Amino acid sequence: MEQQKLFYNVCNDLWSFAKTLNKSKNEMTDEDWTAAVELLEKTAQKYKNLGNNEYDLAYSSMMGILDYIEKGER
Repeated sequence: MEQQKLFYNVCNDLWSFAKTLNKSKNEMTDEDWTAAVELLEKTAQKYKNLGNNEYDLAYSSMMGILDYIEKGER
């Protein structure tokens, strides 16, 4: 996949992923965390089909969002 298109697609998927995480750490329920991880895995799998580098980029970007929420508000 062309690099610019890859970045565009990852950014769009990150935006969609982040929109589902509109709660603070204290407001997140077990169901919210489960849904987030399931969406992360489903989205990352799409990139796995493109290659390991693409998968690593998408997965690490989404994990960064989850880590940010897990650490709480700054």
